[in-house]
Amino acid sequence: MSSPLVEELLASLVRRKASGQVVDEGEAARATARWMADAGVTRAILADDPLVQRIALADALRREGVEAITWPTGQGTREALGLEGPPDVCGVTVPSLAVAERGTVVLEASAGHGRGIDVTSRHHVALLPADRIVGTLGEALARTFAGDRPVPSAVSLVSGPSRSSDIEKISTLGAHGALSEHVVVIT
Repeated sequence: MSSPLVEELLASLVRRKASGQVVDEGEAARATARWMADAGVTRAILADDPLVQRIALADALRREGVEAITWPTGQGTREALGLEGPPDVCGVTVPSLAVAERGTVVLEASAGHGRGIDVTSRHHVALLPADRIVGTLGEALARTFAGDRPVPSAVSLVSGPSRSSDIEKISTLGAHGALSEHVVVIT
């Protein structure tokens, strides 16, 4: 059974025009790969994170016909992210935290988690362990910048698909990031 924070996060994602699902760790790779295949994803850029490796996501993606590349890719960034080459790229991140009340995932940049993974891909999937969900943005920021912990070089707060109303107040999706966001909450 899901916790109240998980339920609140899922409801907040829907309000933000994103989607989410709850799975156990044994089903996480298959569920993620199925979502990508259904979305028409042809390439996935995976954060170099122990969770991604532990669930064997790259193998599950390949079984669904999705090319899997781990960040850093060893390729030119523009080509790897789909700015040149296949357009249906999905960035896969592992948030350090998520904010239930806002449907926001907190992404910290690191050597294995490039800043552009979620921003320049058409789709974004966040693999989120349920124990990383907090209630408020204040709690998330307090944890992110607490104590002797090294401060990340960049922190992104991602709340659903990218949208902007900069020009003529017309809402445009994908202006500054992914057109779709899907959060896989892992219990």
